[in-house]
Amino acid sequence: MKTKKAFTLMELLIVIAIIALIAVVALVLFNPMKQIGKSYDARRKHDLAEFQKAMEDYYNDKGCYPALTDTCYDSSSPTNVCGPGVGGNRPLESQTCHICGDESDSPPFSPYLAKFPCDPEHKQKQYLYEVPAVSGLLCSAPPISGIEPCPQYYRVYSNLSNQSDLAIEEVGCILEGCGIAPNYGYDYGVTSPNEKLKKTSSYYCYTKSSTCDNCGTYEHCITVQTCLDIYSSGPNCCLHQPKPIGCS
Repeated sequence: MKTKKAFTLMELLIVIAIIALIAVVALVLFNPMKQIGKSYDARRKHDLAEFQKAMEDYYNDKGCYPALTDTCYDSSSPTNVCGPGVGGNRPLESQTCHICGDESDSPPFSPYLAKFPCDPEHKQKQYLYEVPAVSGLLCSAPPISGIEPCPQYYRVYSNLSNQSDLAIEEVGCILEGCGIAPNYGYDYGVTSPNEKLKKTSSYYCYTKSSTCDNCGTYEHCITVQTCLDIYSSGPNCCLHQPKPIGCS
């Protein structure tokens, strides 16, 4: 009578080890989280490209770009962006709010778009919409009073998941160096044809002496030998741990 040959414990351990090795190699090669991030970024680029087209169609029909109230779900509480100066006496330069058609308070935008796009990681990440404020107002004015009914430019900011995406360098937003001063915090975006993304003019080094030093352009910062980490602004550099000397 024949008996069936079973696997020995050693053979089972070898098979399990081989399967584990293949799994590790697959994770290293394919990095599913990185692939998910890339798919999110592809969607962000597509979203904003379609948004640009819709904005131009809107402008051609109405002679201005959509106001905050026509675009954002949180337009009732916009954020004032101040120009140069001191305190509340600074001119009110622009205003920002957030876009997402899935929010219940998002305004309709038919026939230009079925609905406004949402960042694929909303609300962890959001599309920031910026338009000029009513001219002649100071930054001390209540946010709602500065809403411009007929904006002549717009900017939209986003954050990509893949920090090595070539698009970041192409738009000049290295290390989240685009957005609203003083923190900036965005690395991708689109604008109306007559405008450009706002970008930081000064990067900061966290140095070997535990200080945050203004090192100028990113290209110059990477040549500074005492620089350990580079940030797009002073406030961002001050978030470094341990806390840099001189940061409040």
